[in-house]
Amino acid sequence: MKTLPLLPGHWPSALLLTGTLLASCGSTGPTASVSLTPPTSALEAEAAEVGVDSGLQTAAVIEPGGRAATIISDPAASGGRAARLDDSGAAVRFILPAGTTGTNTVKVQARGVSYQGAPVVALRVNGREVARTTLNRTTYGPVSLGTLTLNAGDTVRLVLVNGEASAQRAAIIDYLTVDRAGTAVPTPTPAPVPAPVPAPTPTPVPAPAPTPTPGVKAPPTGKVSWDWQIGANSDSNIIVPAGVQLIDIDGFTASAAKVAQLNQQGLYTVCYLDVGSYEPGRPDSAQYPSYLKIQQDPDWPSEYFLDVTDVFKPNSVLARILQNRFKMCRDKGFAAIEPDNLQNDENVRGGLITTQQQIDFNGWVADQAHAVGLAVFQKNGPDKILLRDRTGQMMVEKFDGILNEQCQEYNECGALAEYTKRGKLALNVEYKQGLSLNCAQFTSLGVNSLKKDLNLVGANMSGYLRQTCP
Repeated sequence: MKTLPLLPGHWPSALLLTGTLLASCGSTGPTASVSLTPPTSALEAEAAEVGVDSGLQTAAVIEPGGRAATIISDPAASGGRAARLDDSGAAVRFILPAGTTGTNTVKVQARGVSYQGAPVVALRVNGREVARTTLNRTTYGPVSLGTLTLNAGDTVRLVLVNGEASAQRAAIIDYLTVDRAGTAVPTPTPAPVPAPVPAPTPTPVPAPAPTPTPGVKAPPTGKVSWDWQIGANSDSNIIVPAGVQLIDIDGFTASAAKVAQLNQQGLYTVCYLDVGSYEPGRPDSAQYPSYLKIQQDPDWPSEYFLDVTDVFKPNSVLARILQNRFKMCRDKGFAAIEPDNLQNDENVRGGLITTQQQIDFNGWVADQAHAVGLAVFQKNGPDKILLRDRTGQMMVEKFDGILNEQCQEYNECGALAEYTKRGKLALNVEYKQGLSLNCAQFTSLGVNSLKKDLNLVGANMSGYLRQTCP
């Protein structure tokens, strides 16, 4: 099950940086003004002092993710300094000053440092992601983040979403510009900075797409009618609604005979397993040593998040347990695996699991599933879809589809289209009472979404719910 994220705004204490933000005296124009050479609408990434006379609030704050964002000296940046984001979650925060209320064109003056792929930066307004861009250029230039309705006092963050363990991939942020739509001030040409002529950049060679293991049956694609009944506690409670093509059920409680019956009906069968957490009462629960259980799950107190880095250690206990679970799914006749809890980097406190370690584990899960002849879904983590594991492959390349929870509720459905545009299956479930499925959005993205009961019970059990888009 999904562990709910922290609410927007739960950030570490901020580090104020030097610099000056000033309003243009006597100005009555529609956009705020800032000193230095960038356009008057620019908010410097390294500027943070309050302009007392103008009444402006603090303009920019660096807020750390794993490793903190840092201010670097850079002669090519305005003012000679910029913010470097080189870890997932590292961010620059801006409080929009007076004069920004209305429809605005937002751009970031930035450059990227690529390493096994270019940095990807998300724009979040008041905690909600509204845009995402890849910083492909190696020199500073304006990158459009779209036209948005903003208000004075809004909190705007630029967040690196695909940092990697060595911190060699980075987003370098000079400043943000926020201009009333139709009145943007052109970015002035910066003074030339002497620099050596760069060597020609070699044409990047994309990582080869993974070759499916012979015998792997890929999930159906396009518009797919499906159901999720992992809360059914016996074969008799698994009832397939009319027209359903794919069903996801618990790998332990469903028998091989039931799976065979479903296969004979022409269904694509998915085996639910927990891979990132310990659950009591499973047939193999006694095999989990205490050192693997690094934090109790607050939403499911009898369960514990696991140290997923164990799979890369010699004679790994966790690797053996999970490999045996995958073989069980195969031997029961399932076509695919739904591996739950692939976000321990977010769920475990104290940075015990880094984002890169989590991505490496997720890629390992996909590889192990394929090795036994099963397809495998990415479970949740829309922000991880384009991140690369230690083999250099993105999650969207590793997995055969995605099963996500609550993308509509948390405004993160757009990322699921990374699967559909590659011809892979994308599934989503919403639970929130009173929420109606945004079928127009799901149709445009090619995402097959359901409204379900939180316990995902069998179709003949109390509380069962399944609502679909037409």
